[in-house]
Amino acid sequence: MHGALTLLRHSLGRLRWLLAGLALVLALFQVLFVGLARTLYLSAGFTGLPPFLPPFFRQLAGEALPAFLSFAGVASFGYFHPAVVAALCALVIAVATEPAGEIETRFLDLALVRPVPRVALIARSAALVVLLPALVLLAMGAGTAAGLRWLAPAGAPLPETRLVASLAANLWALLACVGGLALAVGAASRRRAAAGSIAGIAALALFLVDYLARAWEPARTIARLSPFHYYRAVDLLLGRPLDWTHLAALAAGGAAGTVLALVIFLRRDL
Repeated sequence: MHGALTLLRHSLGRLRWLLAGLALVLALFQVLFVGLARTLYLSAGFTGLPPFLPPFFRQLAGEALPAFLSFAGVASFGYFHPAVVAALCALVIAVATEPAGEIETRFLDLALVRPVPRVALIARSAALVVLLPALVLLAMGAGTAAGLRWLAPAGAPLPETRLVASLAANLWALLACVGGLALAVGAASRRRAAAGSIAGIAALALFLVDYLARAWEPARTIARLSPFHYYRAVDLLLGRPLDWTHLAALAAGGAAGTVLALVIFLRRDL
């Protein structure tokens, strides 16, 4: 346990500027989304915008289109914006492939000279995969709260706290799942660039499969294998409660990836 905590502090020291920068940018992003929602609300843009949307977007949005084009929908858009999700997935992949980087730079030789078990290295990375997205999402929540306090016009239908918390919790579970799977890739690799490329391409493919399945019926069966299938922002925007089976599926995927990473790392020749 002491070895894992020492490695955790070391990794947090290396990642502190990346974490602080990403948290600050995404928190400001949330404030700007509230500002956009304010502008659309005051200019009656929500009623005039739908006719100008391309047909494929209206088809993808489906019954959730009115929820998307509302003050609450725009104000909380950052929690399911593809750019935000991609940035956070890149963060957890970078963190999860750290074991491969430590093998490549021979840092692992120095660590294992001391009485540090191999399991401590995987435990450290698993803790980072869980902790870092949570810190960024807390910063995003603070940005949303600040934006609503400063910029929300009187009478606007604000997003409920339950909605924002559910979106953040579901996104955190998605990131933990992606991070667990990336950790298995990192534990089996000797080059961090190769591990990150494989994990990133796999995450992109899984995202595109789920995205395609929303508009194409034949892809919906295979989309169930994608962790992105279990991030249901649309359902939450429509007022449906957070589906705990989706959280359980994501947690199971992340745990399976972490266990696989541990088995690989304990057995491989370093």
